[in-house]
Amino acid sequence: MNTLRSTLMGAALAAVALLAVSCDGKIWDAPGDSAEDPGGDSCAAVSKNDEIRLALAPACQGCHLTGNKPFFASLTAFESGLVYNEKYVKRGDPGNSMLIQMLNGVAPGSYPQMPPGQPYNELVSNGRVTLTIAQVEDWIRNLPATPAQLEAPVAEEFSVRRLTAEEMIISLMDQLGLTLEDFVSTTDPNWRNKPYVANGGKFFIWPGDWAPGISGEYVSDSRSVERFEALGGGNSLLYRKRDVSFGPSAAQTLVQMSQAWCARAVDKKNNPAVLRYVTLADTSKSNPDAVQKNLRSLSLRMLGQPPSDAEAQALYEQVYLPLEAQSTRLAWIGVCAALIRHPMWITY
Repeated sequence: MNTLRSTLMGAALAAVALLAVSCDGKIWDAPGDSAEDPGGDSCAAVSKNDEIRLALAPACQGCHLTGNKPFFASLTAFESGLVYNEKYVKRGDPGNSMLIQMLNGVAPGSYPQMPPGQPYNELVSNGRVTLTIAQVEDWIRNLPATPAQLEAPVAEEFSVRRLTAEEMIISLMDQLGLTLEDFVSTTDPNWRNKPYVANGGKFFIWPGDWAPGISGEYVSDSRSVERFEALGGGNSLLYRKRDVSFGPSAAQTLVQMSQAWCARAVDKKNNPAVLRYVTLADTSKSNPDAVQKNLRSLSLRMLGQPPSDAEAQALYEQVYLPLEAQSTRLAWIGVCAALIRHPMWITY
């Protein structure tokens, strides 16, 4: 699994590197010059908003060129998804704009800094980008009103696909704080180099042609591979193509997977993935603030964006409270599973 993760990460970094050299992020001084570029250079800004998009691109487009937040796919995507979305940019008020807060590393939620990994000011210092936070603030301060053409959304600017079976497995293990050791027997010191012996009742899912080894016994439970294929996964050894649709088999498998894996995460000792701000002893009556805080934190962790008040309230009233009447354990399993089945989790 580590090998697969390294391969995927390497491919992603290579893509980012290729993208980073396509535009240098230079700020142009004369707004009219680049708009008249006869060569059709894709790096030539056609407006002030486009200038900012291209200048931010080296730091941001690696994660936001595709998926359900492809802000840097085009000027239209940038303006409709980010610039004129008050969630991120408050026109005339840079201090209260989440974009500025993320660049400064002080945004609310579990992901205060964007881009992750290195403060934006360091990227400016080392020359990766040339646009300073002060310039972004000045742009927001003088941002013009929303253009009329944004009133008609351009659907083709946003490309969304379902997660692959592999992405679901890797994402859930990370998000829920689970590892292979939570599903398979590790009594043999050499267990990683032998067919995995799946522990009973853990709803293990594993591709038929992943390591360890090339044999007919990847895991002791053949249903592990069957579940992976039902989730839409392919099998190169059996010449079975990946299913990119999301039919009844995939939906049913994800429902069962979400419930079983969330239960594993809730029951795992010293695992803050699901129960970060509460324990199973906390209830909506004994510690209501902690319950609400944990619910919002879990939603942010699973979906990648803070829930609105209405969304948080619906999750609390329609999922958490009815299940809490039976047990807090069941309530948090239900909330976790509901978030996994959310369209924003299933798609990228």
